[in-house]
This record gives sequence, C-alpha cells and structure tokens, in this order.
Amino acid sequence: MDVCGLPIFLLLGPVVLVLGSDHETRLVADLFEHYNKVIRPVSNHYESVNVTVGLQLIQLINVDEVNQIVATNVRLKQQWKDVNLKWKPEDYGGVKQIRIASSELWRPDLVLYNNADGDFAIVQDTKVLLDYTGHITWTPPAIFKSYCEIIVTHFPFDEQNCSMKLGTWTYDGTMVAIFPESDRPDLSNFMPSGEWIMKDYRGWKHWVTYACCPDTPYLDITYHFVLQRLPLYFIVNVIIPCLLFSFLTGLVFYLPTDSGEKMTLSISVLLSLTVFLLVIVELIPSTSSAVPLIGKYMLFTMVFVIASIIITVIVINTHHRSPSTHTMPQWVRKIFIETIPNVMFFSTMKRPSRNKQEKRIFTEDIDISEISGKQSPAAVNFQSSLTKNPDVKSAIEGIKYIAETMKSDQESNNVRTFSFCFRRWEALAF
Repeated sequence: MDVCGLPIFLLLGPVVLVLGSDHETRLVADLFEHYNKVIRPVSNHYESVNVTVGLQLIQLINVDEVNQIVATNVRLKQQWKDVNLKWKPEDYGGVKQIRIASSELWRPDLVLYNNADGDFAIVQDTKVLLDYTGHITWTPPAIFKSYCEIIVTHFPFDEQNCSMKLGTWTYDGTMVAIFPESDRPDLSNFMPSGEWIMKDYRGWKHWVTYACCPDTPYLDITYHFVLQRLPLYFIVNVIIPCLLFSFLTGLVFYLPTDSGEKMTLSISVLLSLTVFLLVIVELIPSTSSAVPLIGKYMLFTMVFVIASIIITVIVINTHHRSPSTHTMPQWVRKIFIETIPNVMFFSTMKRPSRNKQEKRIFTEDIDISEISGKQSPAAVNFQSSLTKNPDVKSAIEGIKYIAETMKSDQESNNVRTFSFCFRRWEALAF
C-alpha cells in the first residue's frame, strides 16, 4: 500500500506547491494593490504607531580609544502593527504568514543618534515577517559605530561606560511611540571578546525635547554598556618586563664598585628599557586627554633608571678619591659616616686612639749628627777620651737604635692615618 501511494504523492506534490505559491501571489497582489508605504499604518490620524524595539548584541568588534568610537555587530528587532495589511487565512488557502521585502512597506525611521562613523540608519533591506493580523516583525543586522567617551586614566585596569541612543528621526512621540522589549539587551548570542567583558548593560526610555521643536517631545531608547578591559595581555607583555628592569636597576647598587661593571650594567639597562619602550608604545592609547596609569609607571621606571646612573657616577667618583687629592668636609663625615650608618644599623669605622703619652727620646741638647754617625767638619779632628769610652759608645748605639725605631713608628702611623682616610672615602661611596 505504501509503495503504491508513493508515486501518487510524487505526482501531486508539485501541484500542492503550485497552489500554495498561487495563494501567496494572490495575497500579496491583493494586499499591496492600494497600499501606500509613505502613510503611517493607523486607522485615525491622531493615533500613534506603537513600535517595540529590542537590541540583540552579537559582537564587540573594536574599541578605538584615540577616536573614541565603539564598533558593534547588532540585530535590531522592531515590531509594529499595520492595519492595512490584514487578511483572512481561509480566503487564501490557510496562509497565515508571508515574508516580503522591507522596502515595500512602511517602516519606522529608527536611527542611531550618537553615530560616529558610517550610516545612521539601517541599510540592510532584509525581509520582514508579516502575519494575517497585520503584525510585522523586522530583525535586520547592522554594524553600529557609536561615539563613546573613552577615559584611559586607569589603563589597562579601566572600565568604559558606552551607550547607544536609538530613536525615530522624523516622527515625534505623538506619531510613533517606541517601547523597549526589555530593560536589558539580548546577549544570548554574544561572542566574547579577548580584550573586553560586558560587566553590566541596561536600557532606558527617555522623553526628550529639542531646540528645534520645543513643543513636541521625541522618544528614544538608550542602552548603556559597562565594558571592563582584560589586563592579562598588558600585565604579561608590559608590566612584568618593566618590573624586571627595575629589579636589574636595583642590582646596580649591589655590584661592588671595584668590579668596574656598575656603569656598564646601568647603561645596558637603560638601553634595553629604551628599546622596549619603542616596541610597546603602539599598545598604549595615544591620547592627550589623560595620562594612562601604565604610562605613568613606565615614566617612573625610566626616571628610576636614569637616577641610578647619576648615583652610580657619583659613587664611582667618590670611591676613587684619596686623602692626597681630596679632603672630606666635616658635614659629609657627620652625615654619611656617623649619622646614616647608625640609623641604618651599619657598622661604622672608628679612628684608632692616639697614645695619651708620647715618649720623647731626644732633648734639645742632643746632637743628631753624633747619633746618626755623621760628624761635622769642625769636629773631624776632635778626639776625646769620652768618645773612646766603651760605655759611652754602647749608650750612643742604643740611642741610635731607639731613634730609628721611633722614626719607623712615625712612618707607620702616617700610613695608617692615610689608610683610614682612604677607607672613609670608600665608606662614603658605599
């Protein structure tokens, strides 16, 4: 039985399709025979057309911080009732819905008021869904480029509050009344962005009176979006490298001055940071309205590196000073040798104590020439029985030994004093 009915269905199927197509053709011809798409679809001129507007956000395409433009991919759902497009389904083969071109019927001239670039109105002439009660549903896709005041003070940890203001361009609130489908836009088909997240979103309806028409209010629906930037990309590629450069700058002060590589390390860090800044300058919004937080941090890092180079030059210059070339001022000794080490719990250098009593071996009556063994020309031929005395010779030799020992001690004290002063200069450099 089923096998026999299959050929009959295949033969009658095209006939049914042709009859259905004939019903729609006749319906469209009857509906638009005397239809005027310029006239508002109302029974009374004083009535208003109620339009329900719903915004479906599909994708956040781009946020231009410099030009302050937000590009979004949306679907703008519009619903209204046309009293001139009604029919009885039983008169047209049970047809309850048809799809016709949107350019063939009246449409509300809904535009984006805060448009920044491109077309204000929707340019895609997609088809509308029309049912037998005259209810029309039109959901055209659009790419809106709206103006948004971008505040980059806390970049890259910033939040932006952007909006889309939708309203009719020529019809006031008494002729076309628009109502939001919901107090929030539809994000069921929203594709997440790699840089931004939608933190909050909401829509409000406003009655606005403009200067051109002070007696006639206009309706608009404004959708607000709070966008929060995802800072992970900037943390990994900008902030962490700057922290590493700052760490290397701190190591310059840990490096001993005698190694001779302090200045080399400082200049290398500065050059590396400069090259790094040239690379990442494209990532920072180039606007003069406010200095981004990350820009302030990078500027501080650059100043910190330059300051470390200046301090390193001073340290190296101080380290290579000596008592023979420079004299340490009293205020420098007071601050850097005595005060600061005590505050920072550093070990300080103490001057070696002098002997309270100094032994004086020679008196004014001692002849140095006799002690040193050198005779004056007047005493060459002088012979005395006193100098031939063995006891006197022994005493003179003892006095010579004591004089040489005291002279050696005096030279040693001078060396220790010089070494102490030199170590003080090193301590000041440290």
